[in-house]
Amino acid sequence: MSPALHEAIEGVYDAFSKVPRPRSVEGCPCCIDKKGISILLTKALRDLSPEDLTHYASSVFLTVGTLDDFLYFLPRILEILAFDHDWWPDPEVVALAINTAGFRSWPDSRRQVLSQYFNEIILDLLRTEDCGSELDSWICALGRLFDNLMPFLSIIAASGPRLIEFYEVNSQPLLQGRLSNAFWDDEPEAQGQVVNWFLSEEIQRAIQVAYGLA
Repeated sequence: MSPALHEAIEGVYDAFSKVPRPRSVEGCPCCIDKKGISILLTKALRDLSPEDLTHYASSVFLTVGTLDDFLYFLPRILEILAFDHDWWPDPEVVALAINTAGFRSWPDSRRQVLSQYFNEIILDLLRTEDCGSELDSWICALGRLFDNLMPFLSIIAASGPRLIEFYEVNSQPLLQGRLSNAFWDDEPEAQGQVVNWFLSEEIQRAIQVAYGLA
């Protein structure tokens, strides 16, 4: 994890620091048991492990949790997403919960720290080889939160090999004007934005150059 991403995560903690620790968490017993809830309520926020939060984070607003407890746990959820790339839920699921929590109407201060976090997530991934699938996951997640994905796509466009890795994840479905990630089906306008970006003259030329075709 880069220093800039670490700093962005600390910014998220600061922005939500005044959210009180919940006194209870309501949940369907099939999704989270009493022991799991007890752990969430008694452990310090930063000490909660990926295992402690997986059932809550994957089911929040469906069968577990409310807005107040979600805002309390969100900084730790985002921190786990940043360092545990195999964690469930995936970024798309967490982004849906953030959207359900009213992200678009949050105070600017909170929206800005999350935007910075997402920006640093993308930059951090671009420093890693074979990150195409993870980039695809995060861009799909961001499509659930932002009307304009170009600031994030522009970073990828300038990344050389990482652009090609992202393209190769989607090259076959792009022939049918769509992307590979099934979560895009819920965000057709955002999917169309990314498809058009891939098919733009700039990106097509970059792809051709990378393959030695131009």
